[in-house]
Amino acid sequence: MDITTFTSQELINELVTRGILKADFADKEAKRVARATAKAEKEVALNAAKAGILEVLSDPGLAGNKYFSVKKTGNSIGFMSHVTGERSIILKALTKLVEEGKVRKTGLVAGEEKPTSEVNAFQIRYARVTELEVLSPEEVEAIESLEESEAK
Repeated sequence: MDITTFTSQELINELVTRGILKADFADKEAKRVARATAKAEKEVALNAAKAGILEVLSDPGLAGNKYFSVKKTGNSIGFMSHVTGERSIILKALTKLVEEGKVRKTGLVAGEEKPTSEVNAFQIRYARVTELEVLSPEEVEAIESLEESEAK
């Protein structure tokens, strides 16, 4: 048999059989491959959830909804009803989108927005990032001064 016809696992097993490698190396290698595969699958699921969340946020049928949450509540749409994936994956995707500045995380108490540090986990909501939140402070100031001069 030619060495090029061996899979990596068969090659490791052959080297263990010949005494060149120890058996625990084969076990460690199998676990490493399993971890790498699981990590790749999780990354694919995370990217799919991020794309699904952005699709929900851009859906014209949901344009009237200002706040979103992981699960449906009385005053917000739940991403779990619209995005395929486990709750933990959806939460991780939301965290990544907040870090990227594509979604805004806020606290919502009796219809009033508060910093997330002042609310409990059940009051956390996610909202679309408005155009003004994407602009730099200088650009916002320029727009406000332009609006003020037009109002006069």
